[in-house]
Amino acid sequence: MTNTEPNAKNQHYVWQHYLSAWATEGTFCCYRQKDKKLFPTQPKAVASQTYFYETQRLTDADKKFLEDFISKATDECLRALNRDYVRLTQLSFALRAQLKNANLPPEARAALEEQLRWAERNLGERYHAGIENKCQDILDALRSESDVFYHDDVRSVDFLYFLSLQYFRTARMREGLSNLPSYVPGHDPRRTAAVLNHIHATNVAAGLYRERKAYRIVFLRNGTAIPFIAGDQPVINMLDPHATNDLELYYPLAPRLAMVLTNDAVKFSDRTRNVISFEVEHYNYAVYGRSEDQIYSNDESYLRSLVSIRKDLLAG
Repeated sequence: MTNTEPNAKNQHYVWQHYLSAWATEGTFCCYRQKDKKLFPTQPKAVASQTYFYETQRLTDADKKFLEDFISKATDECLRALNRDYVRLTQLSFALRAQLKNANLPPEARAALEEQLRWAERNLGERYHAGIENKCQDILDALRSESDVFYHDDVRSVDFLYFLSLQYFRTARMREGLSNLPSYVPGHDPRRTAAVLNHIHATNVAAGLYRERKAYRIVFLRNGTAIPFIAGDQPVINMLDPHATNDLELYYPLAPRLAMVLTNDAVKFSDRTRNVISFEVEHYNYAVYGRSEDQIYSNDESYLRSLVSIRKDLLAG
């Protein structure tokens, strides 16, 4: 028995369909900061790593660290959901441990090992692809400046979970959590970063859902000569997390349209806003400053001028 399903080795942490909006309105360009290179390309060739979603075997110390974090939630259903996710990531390793004592022919053992290895490398990528496919109509609605789905209880759950995952699942977020100090002896933050990213996304989505009537979607229309850019951190929080627990999630949708999820009715008094060049630049600087390595545009000359600015002056 062998696995005939494709092995998705090149796994994306920014949705290709999302980035396609910058490819259909001009030449899709990427600026890669590590080697200071700007080049035309395609969405499928960027924001990806080899087996980005591959699961890691957790030690007892890793599990204790995650359990301590999960236990901080006051909602028991949320705690149970996050514990189930941790168990799911470790299922293949538990099955492999049981196989050690099973009396199996070498061919059957090898085939089962292949299936387990495939699951460890691909199920995370399949999970995110499923979420994105489920929310493609929501992204299409946003690009048509429609937020009707947000007023439906079920679809608002889908949207808020999707948006939170787009915020937390990226290389930048994983890198940040991989480098945090740990108080649990034997715990390696690099092993738990991907799981913790998912737990953060689940917690934030749940919080936003509880407060969904206070938050609303505001569309930013861009009629200026400057396009909105996108980055390998596609969703960014425009507020300082050290100063407030509120969120202002900015999500560029296309070169001429973006959205903000906000509870600030004073700053965003209307459902739509026609932004001026200064505002476009402000949001673009934020996307660039909080990117991990790559930013994208349909305007090569603008992108070149943007990256001439020192990134450390922009990061927040």
